[in-house]
Amino acid sequence: MTRVLRWTFAAGVALAAGGAAAAPTPAPDPGAAASASTPAPTAEPDAEQGHIVSDGPVAVRASVSPDPSNIGDLLTLEIVAAYPRGYAVNLPTTVQIEPLHLVDVEETEPESTGQGLRKTFRIRMQSFTVGEQRTRSFPVTYVDDGGAVHTIALPAVPFVVESLLANVDDVARKGEDPPVSIEYPNDLAEIIAWSVAGTLLLALLSWVLLRRWLARDKIVPAPPPIPPHEVAYAALEELAGGDLLQSEQYADYYVQLTEITKAYLQGRFGVDALDRTTEEIRRELVRAPSVVAPLGADDVIALLQRYDLVKFARFAPPRDEAESDLDGVRDIVDRSRPDRAAKPESAPERANTEARP
Repeated sequence: MTRVLRWTFAAGVALAAGGAAAAPTPAPDPGAAASASTPAPTAEPDAEQGHIVSDGPVAVRASVSPDPSNIGDLLTLEIVAAYPRGYAVNLPTTVQIEPLHLVDVEETEPESTGQGLRKTFRIRMQSFTVGEQRTRSFPVTYVDDGGAVHTIALPAVPFVVESLLANVDDVARKGEDPPVSIEYPNDLAEIIAWSVAGTLLLALLSWVLLRRWLARDKIVPAPPPIPPHEVAYAALEELAGGDLLQSEQYADYYVQLTEITKAYLQGRFGVDALDRTTEEIRRELVRAPSVVAPLGADDVIALLQRYDLVKFARFAPPRDEAESDLDGVRDIVDRSRPDRAAKPESAPERANTEARP
């Protein structure tokens, strides 16, 4: 019990000190000063300090300022709570103050008072009704050091709102002010100057953008790809002018001859030949022999199988036969070139073709 009385007295003193710093203090009263010199064991509501309520070691003071006020003035309902360390004091989540108009709610950080803490809440509001009024009562909750939740009912605080008119009883209309002559400046010159400046700026910006557009990097189209038959002709000429046959390197010679043939089939007809074996190419041409038209699928397969015989069976053909195989690849290219494939073969050309082995 002694601890509760001590906290209540300390809270009352803290609230009184906070009220003296936050609101204007009326003229000192000798009787009140004499009574204040003797500390009371509990903090009771006091008109000089605001409206104070207490619950155990927690005391709450509420006051409205300014009082009196005029219609529409910004009023402040100041709520100061004094409580021991380890406690927490809070307002409701939603503060109901109707019919007053709520502006905002401000909450300060707790400050030390020596023996405990003090926390201030400021509810700013407006009133648009003349006369004596009161704020609405609402609860203030606090949590003690043991975690228990308590509620203190904050009392309604009276205040007075006065009219803005000084002669409320006998309203007199004020006289009208004489008319004021307003001279309108001539803005034509300024408008012309700004228009000319804007036009010049727009012209400069257009010129800069045009320069950048004209100086942009022009896209140069890439050269067209070399036709597959020209690539094959060049590779055959290079192979024929080499020294693989003179040095009897038949395996390397036929490896290059095979690659030239496969590259032409892939570039000319779209047959995936470079990464496939002869057997894989044979299976594809058997399924779709027309893919290599006007060439015959059997002729192409026989030619590749002959090259494999030299590469893998170590068969060494005569030199003239190796040269004839190169001419056979050249003949395949000649007969299937896009610019000649649609033309009918002449009689001499057909005779030469039939005479070749």
